[in-house]
Amino acid sequence: MKKASFMRVLVLIAALVMGLGAACPAMAWETSRNPLLDPQPVTLVETEDEFYNILLAGIDLGNYNGYWASGGKNTLEDCHTDVIMVISLNKTKNQVSLVSLPRDTFTYVPGVHGVYKLNAAVNCADSTEEGLQRVCDAASWLLGGVPIHSYVAVDMEALISLVDAIGGVDFEMDMSYKGHSGIVYYEGMQHLDGVGVMDYVRARKNATVEHNDIGRTRRGRDMMLTIFDKIQQNMKEEGMGGLMMDLINLIFSEEFNILTNLSMTDLLSLADVALSIGGSDDIGSYVLDGGYSLALNDWNFTFTDQENRKNVLRDVYGIEAEEIPYVSWGYTPWLLEYGFPVSRQILIAREIIDYGKQQNLTDKQRQALEELENQHDVTVQAFDKAADEQTIGANDELTQARTRLRKLGEEAADALGYMRDAKWNTSTLWYRDSYVCEYTEIDWR
Repeated sequence: MKKASFMRVLVLIAALVMGLGAACPAMAWETSRNPLLDPQPVTLVETEDEFYNILLAGIDLGNYNGYWASGGKNTLEDCHTDVIMVISLNKTKNQVSLVSLPRDTFTYVPGVHGVYKLNAAVNCADSTEEGLQRVCDAASWLLGGVPIHSYVAVDMEALISLVDAIGGVDFEMDMSYKGHSGIVYYEGMQHLDGVGVMDYVRARKNATVEHNDIGRTRRGRDMMLTIFDKIQQNMKEEGMGGLMMDLINLIFSEEFNILTNLSMTDLLSLADVALSIGGSDDIGSYVLDGGYSLALNDWNFTFTDQENRKNVLRDVYGIEAEEIPYVSWGYTPWLLEYGFPVSRQILIAREIIDYGKQQNLTDKQRQALEELENQHDVTVQAFDKAADEQTIGANDELTQARTRLRKLGEEAADALGYMRDAKWNTSTLWYRDSYVCEYTEIDWR
């Protein structure tokens, strides 16, 4: 999880230093409403009912000689959150809902330049804990601004241990298949230990029913409901104390990768909620699904079904949400042809402007800088218009604006003595371009 552009860090530091000097002008350029160019924080919404929302994340780390298709990832920092769910506790109505977010969802990460898959939001930070907060922010954005209060993330070994700690689960298998562990399973009721559960929730290409990401999302949600039933059953039969202490010891153990910002008090409160619910049949089960398609030079993405999303947010949270912009499959060709190249050029222009504002300028230099600033604002406005409309006329306006921006940028760089070689064109590997995606050292599988 490393920032790709050292120069951009220096520019940011310079900008902060400029802000400390009274004689230095503040940045006053036009900002974009498009998160590709100017990422926005999450705008949180208020709900009529009181909710407590917990993000559950499954991390694809497991040292099992290739079990569960972990891709040979050996460190937590290299891993994705391949299972993402939100448990929503409606404290007003004493209801619980489980909302799944497909790992391949095409999304923006609040506060971060670029486009990403949802499962890589955790990689858009300098630590795993910060990355998990990024996942929470991205989930909140997809959920219409509903706040995520806490998170619990587990890797493969931890999930196996947690399932074994509750004595495994009885589960009605919907398919016969061979798990990544090599064990063969048959359709029908079976008792699954931790490895059996992991084989099921990680099944995708080897699945014989719904062998895709949406199917794996559904299997993970069904298994979570079964695990909930088993925990609740154990609590009622054995008492809450012993089981809860076993689980708490596992969660706070340093032996496993279980990352959470929940306190022990929070966990005990959640146990009380679990006992008050009738069972998994009383838990709402939802998914923000959508079309699964190739885009952006043959990467697989899930493009959120906007109508389904509106219905889920209405049913679970009682909110009427607007459609989220800039995440459709139809928008991606525009990104390749216009969005990625132009956002790169705008950001380069900003670096030249920042550099110029640190200098003692001659009249000629000041004029060149002002002309570049003005054209920057014109280009940002044209960028937003073209992104929204995607019409021939708007795209032509953007092309003219970017052409003039580059010309004035080169002239200003020459006048200012800006020594950095400004490469104005991006390559086909847009996800390796730090001006397009702020974090480039990400596994896009």
